[in-house]
Amino acid sequence: MKIAYLLPGSGGSFYCGNCTRDKVFTSSMKNSGHDILMIPMYLPLGIDECETESPIFFGAVNIYLEQISPIFKKLPRFIKTFLDSEKVLRLAAKQSGSTKAEGNEDMTMSMLEGANGKQSEDLDTLINWLKEHEKPDVVHISNALLSGLAEKIKKELNCVVVCTLQDEDEWVDEMKEPFCSTTWKLIESNARHIDAFIAVSEYYAQMIATRVQIPAEKIHVVYNSVGLDDIRENNHPETYHTIGYMSKISSIFGADVLFDAFVDLKKEKQFANLKLKYTGGYTDDYKEVIRDIKRKMKQNHLEKDVEFFDDLSFNGKKQFLDSISLFCVPSNRKEAFGIHLLEAFAAQVPTVMPNIGAYPEIINQSNAGLLYEPGNKAENLAIALKKVLGDRELFHSLKQNCHQAIQTSFSTSVQTGKIIKIYEQYLKIKG
Repeated sequence: MKIAYLLPGSGGSFYCGNCTRDKVFTSSMKNSGHDILMIPMYLPLGIDECETESPIFFGAVNIYLEQISPIFKKLPRFIKTFLDSEKVLRLAAKQSGSTKAEGNEDMTMSMLEGANGKQSEDLDTLINWLKEHEKPDVVHISNALLSGLAEKIKKELNCVVVCTLQDEDEWVDEMKEPFCSTTWKLIESNARHIDAFIAVSEYYAQMIATRVQIPAEKIHVVYNSVGLDDIRENNHPETYHTIGYMSKISSIFGADVLFDAFVDLKKEKQFANLKLKYTGGYTDDYKEVIRDIKRKMKQNHLEKDVEFFDDLSFNGKKQFLDSISLFCVPSNRKEAFGIHLLEAFAAQVPTVMPNIGAYPEIINQSNAGLLYEPGNKAENLAIALKKVLGDRELFHSLKQNCHQAIQTSFSTSVQTGKIIKIYEQYLKIKG
């Protein structure tokens, strides 16, 4: 089976859970004997996802300029090529507006309009490349914000089109009206041209049903996963604990809330040796969050107890997770899944997470973490952290459940097998 997997790149400037999932998924498909190629859009892939033979389509800088004015479509080819270069696109990925819906409403809707949008020439370039180089049996679109591609791809390539559903609401619901409602309507309209949808959790399958009308039989729930070969023992010293945060370092994901809870814990004698580590990078929007945390570090004399870890490569993340004993990202967002939890489980690191989004689903299935109510922010989080870190029996019970959760519920062999069956089901229907 030949699969073309279309996904937006992150540029590698911050931790991207979706990028991790995409890397794990494509590797698992290849290990299962299928021919799958990651095809990046907008920006380059992350640090460890660069092994693709595909060019970058819909280069972010060019399509942004073309969205502003048609005159940019007439730029000389050598300038467009320069603007599509990896160096320029990675620089663009660090800019404040690169991962925000605000300011990108028109472009979002234009992309969802597909062949009728301002990026129609870019769509033709993608399709022609696929015809010449891939001729895929399945084109898998990594999220519904790219669903505008589906109609013409299906018509021109005569293939099955599958679309993953994950975190679209984080982008769309940030838009002001009428952009928000119009965008959901465009996604609903594009759903007619998609054979199957894959929601990454039961929570998100139910949530998306409140936004768009998609026939229930077209939506399949398949969890994100990690490979069994990623499972390893955690050898963090038992004489002290280290809390680890791995996500984009921002207030949206609670980096500041975690620090405030950490300060509260450090006031107690039993947590005098407690450490805190951050990794995940950031965009320019959240430099102030980093500065604020570092300012509070000095105020509370915690410079030796808090560390920022900058290596976002696969080995860097592994090294980070192996250096912590408890994982926590007190996010304000109701995430569709949260694959960073699975990465922590693989390293035998239990979690403390807010009782929102898909986190309860993962924690309840795994029994490898504790949920807390995020209402009082740092206060409730500190209580939950203290409960886990102060109870040796509870901590070891959660720790022992980490690997079992991967093996039974969140392994690539189980979840990738489900996706292959979905592909085969719709290929058979197509005939």
